[in-house]
Amino acid sequence: MIIKREIMGEIQEYIERKEYICITGSRQTGKTTLLQLLKEFIIKKEEKKRRDYPIINFEDRTLLFQFEKSPLEFIRSYIKNKEDRTYIFLDEFQYVQDGGQKLKLIFDTVSNLKIFITGSSSFDIQSSIGKYMVGRLLNFTLTPFSFGEYLDAKNSHLFKIYTENHNKITDLITSGKPIEVKRGVDPFSEEFQKLYEEYCLWGGFPQVVLTENIKHRKKILTELLNNYLLKDINFLLKVPRDSSLILLLQHLSGSIGNLISYQNLGERSGLEYRKIKQYLNILFQTFICYELRPFFKKKNKEISRNPKIYFSDLGFRNVFLNNFNPLDIRSDSGAIIENAALSGLKRVVGDSTGINFWRTKAGSKVDFVLRLGPELIPVEVKYRNFKSEKITRSFYSFIDTFKPRISLVLTKSYAGYLKKNTTEIYFFPVYYL
Repeated sequence: MIIKREIMGEIQEYIERKEYICITGSRQTGKTTLLQLLKEFIIKKEEKKRRDYPIINFEDRTLLFQFEKSPLEFIRSYIKNKEDRTYIFLDEFQYVQDGGQKLKLIFDTVSNLKIFITGSSSFDIQSSIGKYMVGRLLNFTLTPFSFGEYLDAKNSHLFKIYTENHNKITDLITSGKPIEVKRGVDPFSEEFQKLYEEYCLWGGFPQVVLTENIKHRKKILTELLNNYLLKDINFLLKVPRDSSLILLLQHLSGSIGNLISYQNLGERSGLEYRKIKQYLNILFQTFICYELRPFFKKKNKEISRNPKIYFSDLGFRNVFLNNFNPLDIRSDSGAIIENAALSGLKRVVGDSTGINFWRTKAGSKVDFVLRLGPELIPVEVKYRNFKSEKITRSFYSFIDTFKPRISLVLTKSYAGYLKKNTTEIYFFPVYYL
């Protein structure tokens, strides 16, 4: 079963352009499948030409050796007609030594050619390619399944309902377009909650989503973890599997949603500060974790020293803890939903919009603050049952201080609307994000 990825539409807009396309993302997010979908899209678009275009995987060391030794000859061997445009897909490009120089040589020398590359590490791809391919390469990141893609694989009926509501929330956040809210408990909440909580436990890696057997899911996630530690980390650090990194990941897994303490991280992992920063950077660049920095305008009132760390995929996080218990019997259920909500927000606003958290020395806090140019949108996650619209003192404190035009409260099942002074407060079930 192949699920069309949301990123497909974004990439398709740039297929006719001259620039090459780079798709990065962690292992097993479906980069190779995405290349196949892009290839099929191009072939279908060309209609009667009936061409085939190669997908070349550089985990094949023979192909890698051939490309590294003679990149121009290698690429030209796949071009059948110089007069027509050729498309070539290079998978796992991070293994190519001096890949940026070779790609630039091809770009500047071979005409009527469009190359797509993939890689598992944004750090390695960008450091080896970025400076050579400025203005020649367009970058995209493929994440594990969003909840929408998860629904597309699991329940087409709910997927249609989700899409309609998700698009409304997206328009509200990105353009400030007012929407009408049907106040009260969502009539579809019971079905959505079951699938959303399952998604929060097992994550969105395609193989995991498309596997029903729980034992098999755990096996897939464990193998994914081992492959990450043995392949990507070994490749980037140039050292064997590092137990300090495992200890660091285990501690981070139990600390999502909390301010991190570098001292505690050092005590738990045995790493000194410089190494902790290096390892965290690798976790960010290999798409395992991401960092959330505090929002501040007045430095004397805001805590700006320590960030929070969240996981890009909660299944990957939960396998570290070896805990796939249902949310209603877990002590970390609030942190799990908060992490899932952040992943949803990141997909809605994209990489160009800043997301922070707000926390003051007086104890006021807001889970997320979206920065869309001069606009601020505070977002609070309250995964509990509402009977009417209510906000916390901390949330009101942010509204009173910064006077945002729009704010959001993400609930378990309740939708509603409230206005405080000039601020419109929208309540939505978090699963529609």
